[in-house]
Amino acid sequence: MKPADITGATAEIKEEQKAVWRNTGTLESTEQDKDKDTVVTFSVPPGVPVERVIIAVNAAQPNFERDVEVQTGHEGLVGSGSISRIHLTRHGQKIDSEQSILDFRTLSTGTLKVIIHNGDDPPLKIDSITLQHFERRLYFDVAQGAQPTLYYGDDKLTAPIYDYAKLFQKDANAHLVTLGGEIKNPDYTGRPDDRPWSERHPAVLWAAILAAVIVLIAVALRSMKTGMA
Repeated sequence: MKPADITGATAEIKEEQKAVWRNTGTLESTEQDKDKDTVVTFSVPPGVPVERVIIAVNAAQPNFERDVEVQTGHEGLVGSGSISRIHLTRHGQKIDSEQSILDFRTLSTGTLKVIIHNGDDPPLKIDSITLQHFERRLYFDVAQGAQPTLYYGDDKLTAPIYDYAKLFQKDANAHLVTLGGEIKNPDYTGRPDDRPWSERHPAVLWAAILAAVIVLIAVALRSMKTGMA
């Protein structure tokens, strides 16, 4: 095929189902006004995905527009945008606009900072700041009357590969299963320690090295004395 044979092309993004957003939960947070910024710091449990922040500004706050950044604890930028509230009439046209949501994506590293740049304006009157993630779903076949159990926590396991995933077709009559409370697995014994012997017994290794050095020093001193005699 030659380039001249192509008469047109189209591209599209298909969304099979609208995302459902869930609050990340009640998280420890601190808020402070630093220089010209309002900084809200969250303590997020390790491994928890965070993909959206909602900044609820008090209804009494007048029109505003502020830039916002989202950073990890190591000042790594993971998202940026702006929040605003505009209710005014300009050139005879009424403008009503509010933006309080900022989307981003990160896997928490323990600390997440939401930074609102106030410029030379007073800090906003913030009612709440909520972190969210979109709902993940697991689809699986289960025998009639069975009670499925979800195990997790083994960092060395790789993603499974099943024919079910390759040939998956969503069933409109699939049942929604709600997870129960989290409990520790009483049968869990952990993996055997597969590190090299030297990493499992560093004290013994260093003691052997030190002993070898002492022996070499002793032999060297004896050789020096013999030579001098």
